[in-house]
Amino acid sequence: GKQNVFIGIDSGSTTTKIVVLNESQEMLFSFYKNNGGNPIKTVVEGLFELQKECERTATELCIKGSCATGYGEELIKAVFRMHSGIVETIAHYLAARAFNEHVSFILDIGGQDMKAIFVNNDTIDRIEINEACSSGCGSFIETFSKSLGFSVSEFTQKACKSFLPCDLGTRCTVFMNSKVKQVLREGVIVDDISAGLAYSVVKNCLYKVLKLKNIDSLGKHIVVQGGTMRNDAIVRALELLTKSEVVRC
Repeated sequence: GKQNVFIGIDSGSTTTKIVVLNESQEMLFSFYKNNGGNPIKTVVEGLFELQKECERTATELCIKGSCATGYGEELIKAVFRMHSGIVETIAHYLAARAFNEHVSFILDIGGQDMKAIFVNNDTIDRIEINEACSSGCGSFIETFSKSLGFSVSEFTQKACKSFLPCDLGTRCTVFMNSKVKQVLREGVIVDDISAGLAYSVVKNCLYKVLKLKNIDSLGKHIVVQGGTMRNDAIVRALELLTKSEVVRC
């Protein structure tokens, strides 16, 4: 039948996400794929997938609203004539509020960047972004998983089986690569290396990007987002280091 829907497109640094919601905010369709350096082509591919799904289910969409966000917000909004765009940090905050209305800290780690949002009295009062190095982001983990012969999901699963995570520090990819080779020669297993890298991502964020002196400044209502946070080991490392239960959305 006919459906009134809203379409959202997040054109990120490395991936594109498309969602379609109905008027009850139920998700009817989702699309997630690496950009491959061509965000417009990826969005087109996602919209064709949506079209095929509509044809398969004999559904007619009546688009009541559409919005773009992410790195390619303005580009995607212009090319596909979307109704509006929203600043990425506000999108993160609104999403976090939907999962935890008392959210005090939001951490988004994508493929190339990291955004930390501090919330005080329902207001964003501080935003920190990594300026150059992507050593704490998704591409960092992907680089090491491939170099060791595993997919990202396999590498993540190995981290969750670790009993003694390796202390690899928080240096950039080049120096970390040397460290990983060193511990491999010393007989450290991949499970412990993967877990150690998960800790490195979190420590890089907390102590290098945010330069935290007191972990209590994050509050007790932490929400995480972004593709990197699909890694269970990284989320668990954050919980252990902050001694807080983390909500993932």
